[in-house]
Amino acid sequence: MQPHRPGNSDHSDRPHPYSAVGADRIPRRATDRVESVVSWVLGVLVLVLVAVAVLTGLQLHTNGMEQARADAVDRVSVDATLLQPVDGAMGMDAASGTTQVTAPATWTAADGTPRTGAVPVLGSQPAGSTVPVWVDRSSGAIAPPPVDALQAGVTAVVGGVLVLLVGALVLLGVRALVRARCAARNHAAWAREWALYEPLWSGR
Repeated sequence: MQPHRPGNSDHSDRPHPYSAVGADRIPRRATDRVESVVSWVLGVLVLVLVAVAVLTGLQLHTNGMEQARADAVDRVSVDATLLQPVDGAMGMDAASGTTQVTAPATWTAADGTPRTGAVPVLGSQPAGSTVPVWVDRSSGAIAPPPVDALQAGVTAVVGGVLVLLVGALVLLGVRALVRARCAARNHAAWAREWALYEPLWSGR
């Protein structure tokens, strides 16, 4: 003999429509559904953000290597002869602990013509000493050091990490904003329901 199931007039084994899968389930608020949807969307956006950060790093590395190849063609290292002594203490950089100043010097351009100008010097140097400098191959003017593979790699990593951090902050801000708005709506709804039903059971 099958045990009687309350609510089933035919005493069948079928679950009652108002069982745990029906009436006993806690109903979800609209704000709960909003938070679920936003969480799902943000999860997808996290994957997109990671992909964008990786692509940004790869693009920066490609650009850096292209710049390095261009610099290798456009710039050449030469020895410049200082025309006066250099006191390194005048150019002390407290942050890095190194001394760098500019001093007048002469050098020979790539085309063989002599040039004169200010060159960067590290530390104290006597007059007549030589320091290596980078010059533009076509003009012979002083130029910054060329980009190398290490610099290209560092720039790529830093760029990708920055994109990832900024994107993560934005997504976290959106999530916090949505949760705050939903919490405010839930609190307002609770206050309205309390004001409506509290007098019924309190007898006021």
